[in-house]
Amino acid sequence: MNFKHLHYFWVAARAGGVVKAGEQLHTTPQTLSAQIKLLEERLGRRLFRKAGRQLELTDDGRVALRYADDIFSLGAELESALRQRGGGQPQHHHGR
Repeated sequence: MNFKHLHYFWVAARAGGVVKAGEQLHTTPQTLSAQIKLLEERLGRRLFRKAGRQLELTDDGRVALRYADDIFSLGAELESALRQRGGGQPQHHHGR
């Protein structure tokens, strides 16, 4: 799974559509839509459906959003935990 595609889906779902999400991510709605479509193809499920001019989550989209919330919450926890360890320098391990 491409996590960039998942992130675009997550931001679009939280923002209420690709236009607002595009503003937050500094990208075009067309780019976002294309990336989300790739995620839908990968998952074999529709995540959004058109409701007039709006997008709304499908049932599968709501399931995906719950997982995305967990995934990106854990990512934020990881960053926070490592920052609190101090040092700040990337640790490079060489295979010795």
